[in-house]
Amino acid sequence: MSAKRNGFTLVELIVVISIIMVLAAMIIPGLTKGQYLSKKAATKSEISNMETALALYESDYGAYPDDDEDNSSKNLVDALKGNSQPEEGQARKKAYYPFKSKQIIDGEYYSVLNKPFKYRENASEATKTEEMKNPDTFDIWTSDGRSSDEGINNWD
Repeated sequence: MSAKRNGFTLVELIVVISIIMVLAAMIIPGLTKGQYLSKKAATKSEISNMETALALYESDYGAYPDDDEDNSSKNLVDALKGNSQPEEGQARKKAYYPFKSKQIIDGEYYSVLNKPFKYRENASEATKTEEMKNPDTFDIWTSDGRSSDEGINNWD
């Protein structure tokens, strides 16, 4: 008489689970790298769009927005976002760039990599330094979250 077998043995289950874990371990790093690369590309595209907005701003005002000594993006945000509801006595300012409000923290604009954008106005002769990458216009950059604080920028 032969014994009727119902289900899987413990060894078979352990082998199948081990194979699934090995496959998952090989796939997950590839997925996270893909997410990182897509966020990096989106950030580079956003810098390109801000460059276009700054060119329009410069065309209207004859100069780029001033920077601050920390090179934060606060002045950039103030200059490009406009004010659709100006306070009494203020002129309505044109919006040059549609900043995402959830990415503005304390007046500074953050990339999808959760790193702040930096802005430096380079066109005025009085403030030129050797660290400027685009000496006749402006520099915009942010950390890529991995290699350096200038990992994604408008000069590479």
